[in-house]
Amino acid sequence: MKKINKIFLSLLFIFFNNFVFSQTNEKDQYYIDKIISFTNSNNDSLIYYANKLKVSKSLCNYHYAINTLAKAFYQKGNLKKAEEKTLFVLKNLKEVEKFCSKKNKNIALNRLFWIYKNQNKFEEAFKVIMQKKEFIESFSVKDNYYKANLISTDKNLAIIKQTLGLHEESRTILKKMLPKLSTVYNDSNIDKNALKLNIASTLNIIGDSYLESNKNNSNNELDSARTYFKRAFDVSKTFNPILKNSEALYELRIAEILIAEKKYKKALNIIQKYHAFSKEFRIRQLTNSLKAICFYQLNNNDSTLYYSKQFLKEHSKKSIVKKSLISIYDILANTYYKNQQIDSAYKYSELTIKELNDLNKNKNEANRSHHLYDYNTAQELNTLIIKNEKGNRNVLIMSILFILIFGFTIIYFLFKKNKNISNDLIDIKTEIDNKPLPQKKEYNIDKDLEIKLITEINKLEKSTEYLSPDFNINILAKNLKTNTSYLSYIINKEYNQTFKQYITGLRIEYLINKLNKENKYRNYTIKSLAEEIGYTNASAFTRAFKKYKGVTPSEYIKSIQKD
Repeated sequence: MKKINKIFLSLLFIFFNNFVFSQTNEKDQYYIDKIISFTNSNNDSLIYYANKLKVSKSLCNYHYAINTLAKAFYQKGNLKKAEEKTLFVLKNLKEVEKFCSKKNKNIALNRLFWIYKNQNKFEEAFKVIMQKKEFIESFSVKDNYYKANLISTDKNLAIIKQTLGLHEESRTILKKMLPKLSTVYNDSNIDKNALKLNIASTLNIIGDSYLESNKNNSNNELDSARTYFKRAFDVSKTFNPILKNSEALYELRIAEILIAEKKYKKALNIIQKYHAFSKEFRIRQLTNSLKAICFYQLNNNDSTLYYSKQFLKEHSKKSIVKKSLISIYDILANTYYKNQQIDSAYKYSELTIKELNDLNKNKNEANRSHHLYDYNTAQELNTLIIKNEKGNRNVLIMSILFILIFGFTIIYFLFKKNKNISNDLIDIKTEIDNKPLPQKKEYNIDKDLEIKLITEINKLEKSTEYLSPDFNINILAKNLKTNTSYLSYIINKEYNQTFKQYITGLRIEYLINKLNKENKYRNYTIKSLAEEIGYTNASAFTRAFKKYKGVTPSEYIKSIQKD
């Protein structure tokens, strides 16, 4: 009897365990189905059901839940939390044998790549690509899942190369991928929509590459961009169900091509068509940035400021990608300058330079560490951080305090200080005016063009064009039939100076030569000497001369008269 009872209890225990396990599996599957249904539509629901799944007794489901939380935080723009969850999964899945664990590790590596890439951490992103490639190649079974993920790794590498300006290399990888996609996906059980989505995104990346590498409004590159964008759109029309924002995304890509062709009004007509649906189609940031660019080029300052501020407002809520941020900062700097709002212009100039420096630093580190470049394509931008202005502002503050303390007894000094402040603002305006517009791609200038520009710049030194008060970088660029960005880059690279420093040097050297060779110049007033070399303000000239020579013009004249 005892033996029968023991057997009965054992059977009851097994039955109970199987019942509980079955119930747990059903509950887990319910949460997984909910996660799948909300994966691209509702991040809050994703977080809710992922937290429910997190209590699962299955380690595979547990790690799937953490990966889902990382995805939701990533889509909400919280990259810090997304990275934290992703690294947690990778830490717990160092040694994996089960297929579901391999899938979870692969998902985490792919997520980490996008987190680093969108933070412009290109070196870290490249390391993740290599780590993922090594992991995939360790699979013992070389099935279609293995092949699909090797292709995905190549795609990630192509994206990094494109970001770093290696467009031809990027396009070569992507074009070789396209025929492989159909073969691998058709032979597997993967959803056909996933294949179509992969093909469409690859075609769009190639189109973006042609658009970004476009130089001098080349019809060939822009036509290629159009062709690939159209091919991607044709594929998207076969989705089941059709994505409601496919047409809008395609049309906005065409608008970007029109902007590259300087057809701003046509581009604006397309953008306006979809702006009302920007929230529903999740394209609000794209329409804000494109409208800001178009209105800026059309000299509509009010609309430029409005849509630029709208972009920054949304960016602060969801800052996944920094694309367009530099352009918006630079547009604001130039627009505020046009409106004579110097403080705001200065603020956004500093932000532009900071973002450019961060971007270039990360690109350079990736290049040095992994030799993605065989040449130095790092953008040596003509940095315009105006250290003197910070000092001038401090002087201004101290001056105001000084005036408040001593009151009316120093009215004369107050007048002089205000005059100096006015001169300082003139300097700030000049620096901002000489700042080149943002460039979204690297300055990989043709060698012949570079030599030609240097030759023309050398000719300038033998002329007297630079002595004109109106002479600036825009005039020189127009005379040389190039743009201000290329010109700034060449001057910085060749002479290790900003454009302003270079022209100041030419002007003062010209005057020094005249003072040494022609005695009549020594009798000129400081104001006349300033006007002789293009300065409209004697104080600004005196400061520039002293900064260049270490002595004032008067002190220099006295020194050569003694000789």
